[in-house]
Amino acid sequence: MTATVGSERRRGSLAERVGGFLERRVDRRGVLRRGAMVGTAMAVAPATYVARPGTAYGAVCGRNALCNDGYTEFCCTLSGANRCPPGTSLGGWWKVDGSSFCGGGPRYYMDCNAACNGCGCGGNGVCSGACSGTTCGCAFGDCNNRKAGCTNFRYGQCNQGIPCLGPIVCRVVTCTEPWRIDGSCTTAARTDNATRYHSRPCLEVDAVGGVNNFVAVPGGVRLIGWAVDPGTPAPISVVIYDCFRPVATLTAADLRPDIGNLFPAQGPNHGFDAFVRLCPGERLVSVAAVDSSGQGTTWIHHQMVRIIPNAHGHLDSVTASEGRIRAVGFVLDPDNLGPSTVDVFVDGVLAASVRADLYRADLARDLPHMGPNHGFDVTVPASPGPHNVCVVGRNVGGGTDLDLGCRPVAVPYDPVGVVESLTSSAGTLRVTGWALDQDTTGPVRVRIDVDGVAVRTALADRSRGDQYDGHGFDETVTGVAPGERAVCVVALPEGGGYDRILGCNVLAVGSVAVGQVLAVEAAPGGVRIAATPVTRTDGSPAPLRVLVDGNFRASLRGTADTGLDETLALPPGDHEVQVLAVVDGPRTLPYLMASANVQVDGPGSAQGTASAATSATAPAVPGAPPVPTGSA
Repeated sequence: MTATVGSERRRGSLAERVGGFLERRVDRRGVLRRGAMVGTAMAVAPATYVARPGTAYGAVCGRNALCNDGYTEFCCTLSGANRCPPGTSLGGWWKVDGSSFCGGGPRYYMDCNAACNGCGCGGNGVCSGACSGTTCGCAFGDCNNRKAGCTNFRYGQCNQGIPCLGPIVCRVVTCTEPWRIDGSCTTAARTDNATRYHSRPCLEVDAVGGVNNFVAVPGGVRLIGWAVDPGTPAPISVVIYDCFRPVATLTAADLRPDIGNLFPAQGPNHGFDAFVRLCPGERLVSVAAVDSSGQGTTWIHHQMVRIIPNAHGHLDSVTASEGRIRAVGFVLDPDNLGPSTVDVFVDGVLAASVRADLYRADLARDLPHMGPNHGFDVTVPASPGPHNVCVVGRNVGGGTDLDLGCRPVAVPYDPVGVVESLTSSAGTLRVTGWALDQDTTGPVRVRIDVDGVAVRTALADRSRGDQYDGHGFDETVTGVAPGERAVCVVALPEGGGYDRILGCNVLAVGSVAVGQVLAVEAAPGGVRIAATPVTRTDGSPAPLRVLVDGNFRASLRGTADTGLDETLALPPGDHEVQVLAVVDGPRTLPYLMASANVQVDGPGSAQGTASAATSATAPAVPGAPPVPTGSA
C-alpha cells in the first residue's frame, strides 16, 4: 500500500475536511481517531469510502470489527512482547482510573510512535508514516485486530528530546507508572477511561518467579527472590502472605543479572529482597507474583516457619592479654530496633554491662531490616590465670534473655623474680638472682640495662638446689665505663604479660677496686651485714653506714684483713636496709654499696628471711671471695 507524494497530500486534504466536520460533535482524541480512520479508508478502499456513507473502517472490515473501534493494537499482538518494537519510541501515555486489570488502581497505556527518519513535522510534532515506511491498516491485515500505524498523534510526555515522531504503531499497557519504565517520560497525566476494558490474549500471560533464599530472622522472615511477567519488561508486584492473609506488597525491581539472562526481552531488574515482620509461633508464609495486568497471580513459594521472639546474636571471640579480657560479638532484639544491653560475667561475677551499638558490616548485609549498629567490643580487667567468661544479651520485650555462651580463657601472668646480688669491680658488673613465668615451665629471659641501654639478654636457666632450681641467673657484664651507673634487671614474659623490673640500683663502677659488700640478709632477730675491707681511694679505711627504713642505724668498720660480718637487731616485720660508704675522702657524697628488703621474724623464729634482696656495691678488692648466692 504505497502512494505517491501528490496522492498522499490529496488524501490528507479530504481527511482534514471530514475531520473538521466531526470535530463539532466529538472530543479531540475522537477527532484524531476519526481522522485517522478516514486516512486509513482512503489508503485501503478510496472508491468505496467516497461513494458510500458510513465509517472508514466499515468500508474495509464491517461495522462491528475490532479494527473499527478507533484504537491502536497492543504491541504484544504485533511482536509477542508488551514493549515498543524496534524502530519506535514512546511518544506519550494516558491512563484509566479504577481498572479491574490493576486491582482497581490506575492502568497505563503508552503509545509507541514510528520514527521520522529525518523528515520534518508540523506543529503537533508528528510526521507522515511515509517517512518510516509505516503503513496504516488493521494489524496483520486482520479485521479482528485493532489498527496499526494509522493515528498521527502524540501526547508528548515521553522522549521530548525527539522533535518529530510518526504515527502510533502500537500500545504498551501496564499497571506500573510509565516514568518508572522509561526515564524519559514525565508524570504529567492524561486520562481516557474508555479504554478501561481493553485487553488481548497476549497480555494475559502468567507471571513467573521464585524464592532463592528464605530464612527466619529476628522478628520475622527475610525473602530473596524474583518475579517476571513474560509479556512486559516492567517490574511487577509481589504479595507476601501470612497464613494466606496478605501482609506486604512490594515491587520486584532489584538488579538480577541471572534473571536477565533467562528473560533477555524483559531485562535484569526483577529481583526483590524483603523482610516481613511476623508474630511468634508457627507460620505459613506464601509469596505470589502479580502479572502486569494486575489481575493474574501466580504462587511462587509456600513454606512453614517458626518465629521466636527472643533476642538474636553471637559471641564471636573471647581473648586475653595483659591484665584484661576482651569479648566481641553482636546481639539484637526484634522488639527493639535500638541497641540492646549486653552483660559480661567473669567467673560468675558481673564485670561489665554495655550497649551493643557498634557498626557491623555483616549485619548491614544479612539483616538490613534490623540496622547495622548492634555490635559490642568490651574489655574488662582480670587477674592473671584461668577464667570463665559468659555473655548474656538482655531481651527488651517478650521472650527470654539470650545466653551467648561461655568461653574459658587464661590471662597471662607477669614474670616474677629477685635480684639477689648486684656487684661491681673495675669496669665489670655481676648480677645474680632468679626469674620465672607461671605461663610456662621453661626458662624465661632476663635483660640487663645500664643507664637505660640493654647490654645483655640471657636465659634464667641455672641450677640452684632450691624451689627456683632451673630458673637462676648469674651474668657478668664487662667493659662498663667508670662512674655512677644505673643498673636494672628486667624479666621478659614468655606466655604473654608485661615485662617485670626485678630491681634497679645506682652503682659506683671504678677504675680501681676499693671494697665490696658481701651480704645484706635477714638473720634471727635482725639483719646480717657482711663485707670485705673497704678503703677509700687514698688508702685509708672507710666505715659503712647502715640505714634502716631511711633512718641511720649504725656505723660499721671492719678490720683491714678480714672486713666485717655483724648482725644488727631489728624489730619483727619488713625493713628496707641500705649500706653506704664514702670512698672518695671525707666530706664527699657516699656511694650506695648495697640495699635489700629484709623480713625479720618474731620471737621464737629460728631464722629470718630476706625478701627481694638487691645488693649494690662499690668496686671490689682484688682477690675478694666470690659473692655467695643469697636467699630469696
